[in-house]
Amino acid sequence: MQAYRRHVGTAIALVLSLSAEAAHAAVTIGSIEVDRFIESETIPVRVAASSPDDIYYVEAEFEGLIIELTPAEDGYFEGSLDLGELGGALPYGPHVLTVDAYSTLGDMGSAQRTLHRYAPPTLAWNVLPNDTLTAGQRFDAKCIPTPPYECMSIVARFSSADGSVTLENDRWWSPSPVPGRLYLKEWQSGGNDGIPAIPSGRTYTLTIEASDDVGTVTRTVGPIHVDRSPQLTVVQRAPGAILDFDATRFLLLDHRGRIGIFERATQAVTWIETIPQGEGITPLSAVYGALTPSGAVYQTMNGYIRSWVNGTRNTVARAARLDAVNGDTAVWTTNSDDWALAHTLSTGTNRTLWSSAGSRSPFQADITASGGIYFGTYERGAIVGPGGSLLGDHEGNLQRPIADGTNVVGRWWDGRTSSSYLYTADGEEVFLGDSITGSSAGLLAHAGHVGFLETDGAVNQVWLRTPDGEQHQISNFATSSQFDQTKLRVGHDGLSDTGEVLFLNDGNRYIGRPGGAPERVSTDLGHGRWADGSWYVTIGNTLFQAASAGGSPARLAATAAFAPEDRAEVLSTSFTGDELLDVPVSVRDLHEPDALPVLSDGAELTGDDADTGGDLAPAAAGCSASGPARSPGGAAALAAALSGLLALARRSRPRS
Repeated sequence: MQAYRRHVGTAIALVLSLSAEAAHAAVTIGSIEVDRFIESETIPVRVAASSPDDIYYVEAEFEGLIIELTPAEDGYFEGSLDLGELGGALPYGPHVLTVDAYSTLGDMGSAQRTLHRYAPPTLAWNVLPNDTLTAGQRFDAKCIPTPPYECMSIVARFSSADGSVTLENDRWWSPSPVPGRLYLKEWQSGGNDGIPAIPSGRTYTLTIEASDDVGTVTRTVGPIHVDRSPQLTVVQRAPGAILDFDATRFLLLDHRGRIGIFERATQAVTWIETIPQGEGITPLSAVYGALTPSGAVYQTMNGYIRSWVNGTRNTVARAARLDAVNGDTAVWTTNSDDWALAHTLSTGTNRTLWSSAGSRSPFQADITASGGIYFGTYERGAIVGPGGSLLGDHEGNLQRPIADGTNVVGRWWDGRTSSSYLYTADGEEVFLGDSITGSSAGLLAHAGHVGFLETDGAVNQVWLRTPDGEQHQISNFATSSQFDQTKLRVGHDGLSDTGEVLFLNDGNRYIGRPGGAPERVSTDLGHGRWADGSWYVTIGNTLFQAASAGGSPARLAATAAFAPEDRAEVLSTSFTGDELLDVPVSVRDLHEPDALPVLSDGAELTGDDADTGGDLAPAAAGCSASGPARSPGGAAALAAALSGLLALARRSRPRS
């Protein structure tokens, strides 16, 4: 019928064109409104056609299927092609739509549009979110087209705070051995033994873009870490960033915000919860946590502290900051910086350690393997230990004390220098040295060894005190060194059983020991740790073993087990109101954690009854609630100096 109407219309037009009164005039097709990509079984078509004479007939033809377009408003003609009438699936590729329009005088206009039954190319690459490019591994990617299309270009952009790298390839530059595909591989300057294009020691966001000249597909993934240090050997990778590890488990956080426990032997994951993400929400990088004998405890970015105890998730506190964890004990503080509590994970109970209404003093604690808690605040100059015992009393702001079960070490910051002291099991006080930094993460203690920073007059060097009392300078660099510290593990990971010291300097990680030059083992990405007789580094989702020329360490076996130690009773401590001093926000050292100060009662709180309010976000710097500490600079250094001077002025008051 459509063909019949077309022929009749043409015949009428031809007759009319023979009339002497008829004037020949062109037919114009002004626009064809149709989707370029065919994504359903119908193709709506809208055409603008005009002529000095009336438009008599408009049709659309597609792959042999012809339909008449009916008049609409403003000179448009509309219709819809039903691809089901073709009798089979429309193959992928370009297809031509033809539109013809006829006037009453027999003139015709025609126009064409190319439509695509299209599927974009598939992108594939060899790194995952939180993954690490390692020694001997180069980035590669490929574009796999949907036939009959061909990939024409592929670009990979690695962007970091320290610079960006772009890798690219196109069909004309490097034809593919596989028809239609296009490959991209990281090049190395100087040949196969040269320097990779993507620099080590950086964390990147990767954006890959490929085009087949019809469409473009883009994918963004990150973070991607690059550390190609040959001293690092991959032990195991996890399906998310590793927050903590032991011989049998990983505590991990994936890019979707899921936190879980990964069984290293079976690779099974128990997902604990999904942490919300979105615009205006603190990034996932603010999440941290630690494994415990019964599960895990962790800080979410929205101020919640959660625990996972024997398969049950619990809320430890809201509007709070997780400060220290060891075994079955966690210490947390309110965001309002005026309350600190010890939490027993197995029972879900809280016990007050310190309280000072309206205080802004950082509270910083450490927990021994037996459950003893040592803490410090700016309110008094002494380290408070189990049962209210006091160690030391020096001028300046007391920073986080560190205890290894034998020794206790502490630092006092006076606004210009930090003075470090050791307290032995015999009650002896030993001055260790002064360092020119306000960072609270400046001490290590393990197996009777003590690592500390000491200035040589220009920069901070790393020193070691052995159990027999000998002191050795470990580093001798032109720039300041610092310890490799991370949240909840400050002061414990950087010493081996035999006194090797792990530290950072100028973007690199070193192992040092008395009598020898420090060995570089990696860049400063991630975190290094002594565990089960060996040095390990975690970067993103990857656990590495770090080679050391000083010995041949045993690898941490995925089937080994850690035996929990006996835990002693943790005693409450209280201060009088006269001993509590205020520290104004404007002069606080921002390199210290938002920590806390001692409710006078020792009442226990359970469950949500322990949740307290606060108006500050969880701390992001310093001590067990900080990342790797660095020397303060600019405004932070000035604030630190003012804080120390004010603390000295306040501490000149007599104490009871």
